[in-house]
Amino acid sequence: MIRSDGRAGRVGAAAVAALASRLTERDRLVALACYEHRVLTTEQLRRLHFGSSRRARWRLERLYQLRVLDRFRPPRERGQGSAPFHWLLDEAGAHVVAEALGVERSELRWRHQAAVAIASSSTLAHQLEVNEFFTRLAEEARQAGGRLAVWWGERRCLAALGGQAAPDGYGRLELPGQGPVSFLLELDRATERPAERLRQKARRYARALPRSPLVQEAPLILLAVPTPARRDNLAQALATSSAPIRTVVWTPPRSPLDALSEALAARPLGSCPPLADEIPDPEPPTAPVPPPAPHA
Repeated sequence: MIRSDGRAGRVGAAAVAALASRLTERDRLVALACYEHRVLTTEQLRRLHFGSSRRARWRLERLYQLRVLDRFRPPRERGQGSAPFHWLLDEAGAHVVAEALGVERSELRWRHQAAVAIASSSTLAHQLEVNEFFTRLAEEARQAGGRLAVWWGERRCLAALGGQAAPDGYGRLELPGQGPVSFLLELDRATERPAERLRQKARRYARALPRSPLVQEAPLILLAVPTPARRDNLAQALATSSAPIRTVVWTPPRSPLDALSEALAARPLGSCPPLADEIPDPEPPTAPVPPPAPHA
């Protein structure tokens, strides 16, 4: 059983008021990220907001003490050591997010009990893999002199597409000397076997995108699959779809920037230094700031 270190009970008004003088703009971005994307590891938050792992661990621990964040560690097999901390929003953080989004805390429709449920949910691995794609893409884009300018989570995408399709995320990538690239990520782990189900999903995208506020961005739909055989089968099944779907092989060992470059069938979108230990410790990056979103 996965156990959270969460503290029960609401945070009082005095404690919430005292937070204002203790939090930085980066702290608020961290809270927004954990609200928007549900759960992120220490390393994923480091990629988005911190210049070093040590700095990330120290500040995340402080946000935990202030109840801005909660955390848990998934179990591992004997001999594998402890899993890294996985971070999610806590009660004080919900007040921070509500203020940032310009709503009352009661309007946020966020509950701590529901948030921590992901710790023992079958969706945990999928959510972490989605967040791995986007946080690594953000870091690779920054190393190439650009940025991941926008990153929406599933709830925001579902609302933007009128409830007809629920991609795992939306991103807009900006790199030097190239036009912005907008995309919707569908992370496929070979769980949807009948090709007809995927064709139905493609038809929903074809209906939803022209009516979506994203229509001016002309996003491609990046269908990331785990094997070449899966890629070839799905590409054939979706060949007649009018939705702008590109199927590529992606698993965490592969560069997300390379996968997106392949999908665009263009020259590489950027180049990264070959060795991570040759990259100087950067200033804390500015992460994508989500606009007001549905709060369910």
